[in-house]
Amino acid sequence: MKILVHICCAPDALYFLKRLREDYPNTTLVGFFYDPNIHPYEEYKLRLIETERMCKSLGIELYEGEYDVENWMLSVKGYEDEPERGKRCKVCFDYRLERSAKFAKDIKATHITTTLLMSPKKEFNMLKESGYRVASMYGLEFLCPDYRKGGGTQEMFRMSKQLEFYHQDYCGCIYGLFKQKKEDAVKDLVSLGGRRPGSKEETLFIKSVRLFAEQRNLPCKEWEFSFLNWRVLYGRLQIGEITLPSLVSAFSRSIRGILKADVEEIVGNTVYYNKGGLKVILVDDLKDEPMHQFYGLTDPTFRVPHEYKEMLLKERIKAELSTEFSSDVSRVLLVGSLEASTFISVPADTLQDSRGISLETLEKFITQNLSDITQGKLALVVCGAESLGKAGSNYFTQRTGKRVEQLSYDFSL
Repeated sequence: MKILVHICCAPDALYFLKRLREDYPNTTLVGFFYDPNIHPYEEYKLRLIETERMCKSLGIELYEGEYDVENWMLSVKGYEDEPERGKRCKVCFDYRLERSAKFAKDIKATHITTTLLMSPKKEFNMLKESGYRVASMYGLEFLCPDYRKGGGTQEMFRMSKQLEFYHQDYCGCIYGLFKQKKEDAVKDLVSLGGRRPGSKEETLFIKSVRLFAEQRNLPCKEWEFSFLNWRVLYGRLQIGEITLPSLVSAFSRSIRGILKADVEEIVGNTVYYNKGGLKVILVDDLKDEPMHQFYGLTDPTFRVPHEYKEMLLKERIKAELSTEFSSDVSRVLLVGSLEASTFISVPADTLQDSRGISLETLEKFITQNLSDITQGKLALVVCGAESLGKAGSNYFTQRTGKRVEQLSYDFSL
C-alpha cells in the first residue's frame, strides 16, 4: 500500500503525517508539494523549504509539482471575490487534488490524501467531498482522517513551534492575502530589491541556510525578534532639471512635499542645508553602507558622489523623500553549538543597492568549516536586520550572552 500525501505546508503536515504513519504503519508515504495557488513566489519557496525540512526529519520522500500559477488563476477566474471557505476554495481543492491524483497514478500509489484536512482555515466537508470525487475519477481511494479532533490542532501548533517552522500569516493565494491582510498585503507583494530587513527574501535566505546545514547533520537554533524597520519608498535630489545620483542614509525621515533649500555650511564631507534638517554626505563611491549603530538621528540624509560637490555648493537644491518606519520581525539563526569557542556572524539582509553575502558563499563557508562546527570549535550566526544598527547580532548577544566576530567578506551577490 502506497499513500500519496498532497502537502500544503510544513505546520499543517507535521502532525498529520505523524498520525498517518501511526494509523498505517506498514504503508509507504510519499509527499507531493503542489501549491500553485501560493503567492508571491517567495512565500511559495518559504513553504516549500520548510516542507523539505519537515519531510527530511520524518524520512519521507518529497516531490515538488509545477508552480503553474497562471493556469491556477485561470481556473478560479470569476471567483476572485469569494470569501475564504467559499466557491473559490472548492475550485482550488479540485485543481490541486486532481493534479495530485495524476501524480499518484504515475508513482503507482493506491491511496491519496491531503494535509489541507489539518488546516483550521479550511472547510473539512468541502475537502472531503472534493477528495472522494477526484480519487474515484482516477481509481484511487481517498483517506479522510480528522486529526483536528482530540486536541490535534493544538498539538500541531506545539510541534510546529518546537521545530521552529516558518508559520504563514495568510492562507496562500493572492485573493486570500488581500482579504486577510487588507492594505498590508502590498508589503508581501512589493520587493525593494535584494533581501531587505524583515522581508520574505531575508527569511527565505535564513531558512535556506538552515536547510543546507541540517542536511549535513549540523545542529541549528533559531530566534525571532522585533526591531525598528525602515524603508525608502521614494527619493530624489535635483539641481535645476538635473537629477543627482544618490542613496538615502538609513533612518532618514520623510520630507513633506518638495523641499527647496540652500547650503548653510559644510563640515568635512557633510553639506548642511538651511531647511528641513536636510544633509548631503559626499562620498567617493556611491554605494550603501551598513549602519553599525543607530544614534537616534533621523534627519533626511542623502549620499552623493564627490564629483557633484561644486554644483551642490553653488546651486539651490530640490529634495523629495518618502520613507517608512515600522515595528517589524526578523530572525537569527545559529548553526552549531551554543557552547562553541568562537561565533562568526554574517548578515542575512542586503543593503539598499542589493549587495550582500550570497547563499553560495555561506554554503562554501559551512562546508570548509564543517569539522570545526561539528566539534564545537566554531559556530555560525546568521543575523537578520543587521544593516540597521546590527539588530540581529545585538539580539543574539543579548539573548545568549555570547559575543560574535564578523566574517570578513565583500558585499557582492
